[in-house]
Amino acid sequence: MAYTEKPKPTYSEIAEVAGVSEATVSRVLNGDERVHPDRAKAVKKAVDKLGYRRNRSAAALASGKSRLIAIVIEDDLSVFSDPFWSSVSSGVSKVLMENELQTLLLVAPSNEVDGPVAHYLEGGEVDGAIFFQMHKDALVKKLAKQGLPVVIAGSPHKDAGLAYVDTDNYGGGKLATQHLFSVGCKRVAAITGDVGATAGRLRHDGFLSACKLNKYEPMKQHIAIGDYSFESGRDQMTKLLAMKSRPDGVFVANDLMAVGAIKAIRDAGFGCPEDIKIVGFDDSVLAQTSRPELTSVRQDIVKLGETVANLMINVINGEKPQPIILPTELVIRESA
Repeated sequence: MAYTEKPKPTYSEIAEVAGVSEATVSRVLNGDERVHPDRAKAVKKAVDKLGYRRNRSAAALASGKSRLIAIVIEDDLSVFSDPFWSSVSSGVSKVLMENELQTLLLVAPSNEVDGPVAHYLEGGEVDGAIFFQMHKDALVKKLAKQGLPVVIAGSPHKDAGLAYVDTDNYGGGKLATQHLFSVGCKRVAAITGDVGATAGRLRHDGFLSACKLNKYEPMKQHIAIGDYSFESGRDQMTKLLAMKSRPDGVFVANDLMAVGAIKAIRDAGFGCPEDIKIVGFDDSVLAQTSRPELTSVRQDIVKLGETVANLMINVINGEKPQPIILPTELVIRESA
């Protein structure tokens, strides 16, 4: 005999049993805390009586918590190929799981403040949202203003009282570039990351600061724009090598691009560090396995994720934490 699932009770049926309006049922099941406690209790009793299979928001009526945290990334899916973000996610998940919280991955355009993801986050389904650095802050600001706990992994474009955790990208870029000058480089170039996001812009600014400190003005064509991928590091380095005034030192804004840059140097018949010195950023496992081993700016990527998760918990608990900037350090290896 085939099993037939019992029809799910409608809002109208729940409202009739509870003695409230359908609008009140909707508000209660979507976690609206402004509903009078007596009415919320009546809805909960009706839900139990009718066997309503509650979603996370409805199941959380007693506790007021779904124990679900959204991780929101932009609709640029190249993030999945970057080992940096996988390490950040590992740190986030570790801390949240230790605190019996689960994560939900959402993909949203950063300029879309009235789309499906925004509506979902406004619906009471999650206790908070962690945003991996986005190109625009409009959605983050909107949700924070509505009272949803939000934390940014990275720096916001404008500090509007948002909670965030970031690495000292400016200091790290400056440290890397200063090292190239200190080992004798005379024509220093950069392969930047995405300068439309704050991490890429700050690393670039740190590069320029070190150049200014050494009374060096880089040629405009010596600043190549990458996108954090291996391919962009290789391709941008190939362009730099084709220039008449070839650089002898390059700050590359992440390790994955730096490995691509080293491949381009070798493919063109040059040596690293003999002809061109390279400094990366992240000190990922790639820095240790690269040949030559890569000099790189270390940021504790897993700790970044763990700190973001702990900050999220603090915000959920009603705290108003200050932004956290984690330090960087230079790890000197063979490439520079």
